[in-house]
Amino acid sequence: MMEALFQMNWFAIAAASVANFCLGGIWFVALFGKQYASSLGIADRPAQKPGPLFIIGPFICGTINIVTTAFLLQALQIHTYGGALALGVIVGIGYLVAMTVNIAINPLFPRPFYYALINSPMFLMGSLMSCVILVAMS
Repeated sequence: MMEALFQMNWFAIAAASVANFCLGGIWFVALFGKQYASSLGIADRPAQKPGPLFIIGPFICGTINIVTTAFLLQALQIHTYGGALALGVIVGIGYLVAMTVNIAINPLFPRPFYYALINSPMFLMGSLMSCVILVAMS
């Protein structure tokens, strides 16, 4: 199992991480910025310039997810696009979407299911895209 760690393509991980970060930027800024703010109950506030944590944090978290996915691809010996897409769905729905809903279901989120509806497709698409990139570059 540990040999899978040494077989991972770190260049592919970097490429998938950048692509995932760009997808998130497009998703939350260009496509669903207003809806995202509404789901958080802050649509009536003036737009603020995000600090470094709100830019670097998602990139690092996304990269950790992608490293974990790359490890699973190697450990499970998945080398086909079909297998990559299957793992992308499993990780996307089983971990990322489920965790997004779980995080949103608390008293601080005024519209938890709206929040999950906006976020979940991006996480699923990011998982699918990352798996395809990882397999394509392996």
